[in-house]
Amino acid sequence: MNFKAVTFPQGYGMKPNTTSWGGGVIFDGENHHIFVSRMTNDCKLNVWTSNSRIDHAVSTQGPEGPYEFQDVAIDTWAHNSAPIKLRDGTYAIVHIGTGENGPNGGKNCTPTSSYGKHLDSHMLGKTQLLEKLEADAVIAASPDGGSTIHVSKSLDGPWAPLPNSLGSCNNPAPWVHPNGTIFIGCSGALRRADNISGPYTTVAHFPMSGGPEGNYEDPQVYTDKRGNFHCLYHVYRTDLPPTNCATSTVSAHSYSPDGITWHMSKTAPYGTQVQLSTGETVTVATRERPKPFFDSNGVMTHLLNGVCGAANCTDSKTGCVDCKYNHWDYT
Repeated sequence: MNFKAVTFPQGYGMKPNTTSWGGGVIFDGENHHIFVSRMTNDCKLNVWTSNSRIDHAVSTQGPEGPYEFQDVAIDTWAHNSAPIKLRDGTYAIVHIGTGENGPNGGKNCTPTSSYGKHLDSHMLGKTQLLEKLEADAVIAASPDGGSTIHVSKSLDGPWAPLPNSLGSCNNPAPWVHPNGTIFIGCSGALRRADNISGPYTTVAHFPMSGGPEGNYEDPQVYTDKRGNFHCLYHVYRTDLPPTNCATSTVSAHSYSPDGITWHMSKTAPYGTQVQLSTGETVTVATRERPKPFFDSNGVMTHLLNGVCGAANCTDSKTGCVDCKYNHWDYT
């Protein structure tokens, strides 16, 4: 991928500093709306399993922002925000968690709190987090009304939980095909449905290796103007020191002519270095949750990521990928 130089501040969480961790953008014909995973109560990402909610913010300056907070779309606990516009003009946000604990749920992390204490009990390696925490966060619907899919007729809400048949799905990543079919990257599988409420069937499984060396997760599917399917991944390694993140691997790309047979690219589409319009280059420790943004002509113009603002760190035992748990993150 070839990126233009960016201008700071942009996105959500950069100004004012607020810990956020990826999201998606929808254009309403006038303004751009982002729905982003945001940590409550001045907390950092190390308590994402209790303090994440989905904020709605608006930019009047284009898809790169900066975005200003508008409202809380989905209460805690809800994470991995992935908004889409459906074919009938309504909207859906697909996520993990069920959003039933109030807008300010979770732990209290005041400015005088010791984040180190939170890290002692909550900062685990990436593999441990996925195994111990996300396994309990992917239930499609709870018996008392929550859901991992919320729908609304307006970008301003209200957002209603939708009973669905998506099932167990870690960090679901939806894409609405031009023909209206809904595809979702779901725990390494590509699923599809004709309606947001399902039923969903498995079309194929993404390749989860064969490109840049590392661990693959969070496949984000999309299609190009020629009808080809593509998938972006977050890729990470835990066996390298976190003190030099400039050359860290953070991405991979696979492609398919039909969504069934997939091929993995050998090269990473992007890395940890971002060029600024001032001529400077900024290094981020990790760059995750890839969400492409397309213009009205179906051309990809922007890529959103959750990034760690630290260029490196000394407090992670599992590489640059886990610098994010005790340093400022933004989208």
